[in-house]
Amino acid sequence: MSHCNRLNRRDFLRTSAVAGTAAALAAPAWAEETERPLPWRVGVGMAEITPPLEVGILMSAAGRWAPFEGVRLPLHARAVVIRKGNHRVAMVSLDLLGLAGEAVGGMKQFKEQVAAAAGHAVRADDLVLASTHTHSGPASLALTDLIHTEDFKSWVGHLAQRIGSAVRSAAGSMRPCKLVVGCQSAPGLAIYRRIMTNRGIKQPHVIRPADIVIGPEGPADDSVHIAAFADQSGRPVAVLVNATAHPIHEMCLRQVSPDYPGEMSIELERRHPGLVALFLQGAAGNINSPGVSGGAADARRHGQRLAELVDKALGGLRPVEGDELALCWRSVNLAARDPSGQPVAEPLSITIGAARIGNAVFVFLPGEPFIETALAIRKVPPVSFMQVVGYAEAYIGYIPTDLAFDNGGYEPGPGRWSRVARGSEPIVRKEAMKLLHVVRGTETENSN
Repeated sequence: MSHCNRLNRRDFLRTSAVAGTAAALAAPAWAEETERPLPWRVGVGMAEITPPLEVGILMSAAGRWAPFEGVRLPLHARAVVIRKGNHRVAMVSLDLLGLAGEAVGGMKQFKEQVAAAAGHAVRADDLVLASTHTHSGPASLALTDLIHTEDFKSWVGHLAQRIGSAVRSAAGSMRPCKLVVGCQSAPGLAIYRRIMTNRGIKQPHVIRPADIVIGPEGPADDSVHIAAFADQSGRPVAVLVNATAHPIHEMCLRQVSPDYPGEMSIELERRHPGLVALFLQGAAGNINSPGVSGGAADARRHGQRLAELVDKALGGLRPVEGDELALCWRSVNLAARDPSGQPVAEPLSITIGAARIGNAVFVFLPGEPFIETALAIRKVPPVSFMQVVGYAEAYIGYIPTDLAFDNGGYEPGPGRWSRVARGSEPIVRKEAMKLLHVVRGTETENSN
């Protein structure tokens, strides 16, 4: 079942907007100063969410964690709030590994806390939380006993307050904006990590010289989907970057860091003062960054290369058509397994989201979806621009394809990191496609 909050041009008569100051730098055609009313009011905010060192790092999916030894770079919540009439939608990018419902006292309750901390500037149902999946953030996936410590529980309460602060700041800084979008490729920044060998499925960094490599199980995806809000003067206010690769350059190194997604945001914000750059991780369940645990220099190179690509692309983005604003959710039950791989009677309830801003759409998937899922969802016609975001809302582990279950390997488990049963991925894909029709108004909300 799904529910939507939406507003369109029939519901709201736009008021005229005051022209802003001229852009300081040469700008593309879409960024020229205009006196025409712009479709949405948009605000941005940011707050630090770095944990204390005692709220440690995941060292092994088998249940090991360790305290951090230091902070290389702080972690942040970056928020954008979009308004049309009286309807507001907030999207928040978190420099976190993910947020398991068990780790935060239930995702619904946690979002209510965030909304309250934001002064109810946005309703909990109109709030999207998505993690970058940095492996140098706290072990917040409920894979270890860290979540039961008093240090972790205290940090979770602080986290809700800090995310709410970012949303409140965004809601208090709104200005008329347009949305421009585009897509680029970043060759070499996304590596398909499930490699078929004579010893089964292996990740590239653990393949031995003696192994006979058959080839990757599926496709990589180096596409980068860029959406930017620009104000009346043509200045970019927020940029939403959707790229796909596990942030594992600093995995297990015991230094707090946002890895390459944070490096990208920092660089774009340096180049464009006043801009807030949100990284929205793609369906990276089976996609790695080029290196594993190579350190801060690798994370910096990856992030700065991505920032350079996005910055160059800004000049070629195209305005979206329409002025709609909608956010829909759909609850889905999936067959579940215990950590030993045995089926359990109670299904795993998940939430899938979809947002529409004009004719641009955003899909929000929980857990660690595979890239094959995103590629299939992107084929839904006729969508001119789409971001498929993983690691959104409650973390539920990997969502492997049925082929991955056939071939085995790490992601299908069994283990705490792989809770869904075979056959779950086709359901997630199908339900996401249905929700796209709902948010676009091409299917009734009660349609099966």
